[in-house]
Amino acid sequence: MMKKHLSRLFFTALFSALMIHVDVVLAVDVAPRISDREIIERLTRLEEGQQSIRREIAQRFSSMEQRFLSMEQRMDTMQKQTEQRMETMQKQTEQRMEAMQKQTEQRMDTMQKQTEQRMEAMQKQTEQRFLSVEKRMDAQWNLTLALIMAIIGLVGFVIWDRKTALKPLERRFERIADELECDLGVASPEGSRLTRLIAALREIALGDPQLSERIREALRRHSLLEETPQRV
Repeated sequence: MMKKHLSRLFFTALFSALMIHVDVVLAVDVAPRISDREIIERLTRLEEGQQSIRREIAQRFSSMEQRFLSMEQRMDTMQKQTEQRMETMQKQTEQRMEAMQKQTEQRMDTMQKQTEQRMEAMQKQTEQRFLSVEKRMDAQWNLTLALIMAIIGLVGFVIWDRKTALKPLERRFERIADELECDLGVASPEGSRLTRLIAALREIALGDPQLSERIREALRRHSLLEETPQRV
C-alpha cells in the first residue's frame, strides 16, 4: 500500500509539472490574431492532447501499478521461497544435528563400553598379577622356611656329629689322665713319683761321689737333672 501511494504521488507531480510547462510555453509564445473558430479548434486539439496525455499517463500508471504488483508478487514469491528454503534448511539442520547427536551418543556409548571393558580387563590382569605375586611370595616364604629349617637341621646334625665323634676321644683322654695320675701319683702332696724318685737318687748320690757322678750323667742324658717344681 505504501508503494502504491508513493507511485500515485510521483505521477501526479509529474503530470502537474507537464501541465505547467505546457501553459508556460503557450503563454510565452506570441500568438497572431486568430479567429474564434481557430481558437475553438486549437482548444479542442489541446483538450484532445491533454486527454491523450492523460490516457498515456493513466496507461503508464496502470502499467507501473502492474509492474509494482508483479514486483510485489515476485517479492512475495521470493519471500515464500526464502521462507521455504529457510524452513528446509532448518529442517535439514535439525535432522543433521539430530543425526550428529545420535552418532555422538553412539560413539560415547561405544567409548564408554570399550573403556569399561578395558578397565575390567586391566582389573582382571591386576588381580591375576597380584595373585601370581602372592603365590610367588608364598612359594619364596615356604622355600625360605625350608632353607632355614634345613640350615638349623644341618647345624644340629653337625653339633650332634661333633659331640658323637668327640665323646670317645674325651673318654679316652679322661682314662689316660686317670691312668697317668694313678701311675705318677700326682695327687700326693709330696709330689709325683718321678719327682720323689729323683730326690731319692740325689740323696743316695750324696754319700758316694762316683755314684753321684754316674747318676748326674745319666740324669743329664735323659734331661732329668733340673729341679722339678713341686705341687702346692
